[in-house]
Amino acid sequence: MEDHKKHVDWIKTVNPRALVSVKVSTPTDVDMVAIGSYYAGANIIHIDGGYGGTGAAPEIAKKNIAMPIEYAIPKVHDYLESEGVRDDTVLIASGGIRTADDVAKAIALGADGCVVATAEAVAVGCTHCGNCERGRGCQVGITTTDPELSRLVDPEWGETRIVNLFTAWSKRLRSILTGFGLESVRELRGRRDLLVRYK
Repeated sequence: MEDHKKHVDWIKTVNPRALVSVKVSTPTDVDMVAIGSYYAGANIIHIDGGYGGTGAAPEIAKKNIAMPIEYAIPKVHDYLESEGVRDDTVLIASGGIRTADDVAKAIALGADGCVVATAEAVAVGCTHCGNCERGRGCQVGITTTDPELSRLVDPEWGETRIVNLFTAWSKRLRSILTGFGLESVRELRGRRDLLVRYK
């Protein structure tokens, strides 16, 4: 804990206006790690669930290291609330967020927002071959450092695809909020009562 606070203090000494985000895997005591990050001075607590991982993550890490984000978010949200600091920090979730419905679910479980990576990569042509960190990297040019392969993705085409992805997600989120009679995504935070479990 002291070492963690020391690192946060270093960042804030270098840039006093910096918002410090701490990314945490989701061990069984993720709630304790999150509150520790808060007291260390973090502004944003980013919890990363067990079903994320692009091709840059080792296979063993993608399936065996962290708990599913659906268990981690409410655990952290509830603990921060019980400590009276929930509104003093931002809780971001990632790890298996693939659609707008996943974003809505994460927010209803208690997150303030989500981070995505795989969905964006797929939008610009990722074939999920898992070669991000090997040799020349991605054969379709997304994660490569090879100048020849990097020309395979046209930046304007990629920009259009990313804009289309988030435009579609935005429309879907508005549709979900309208269905629940909510006026803003902020009203969705922590509304587990709106979630339905399917068997």
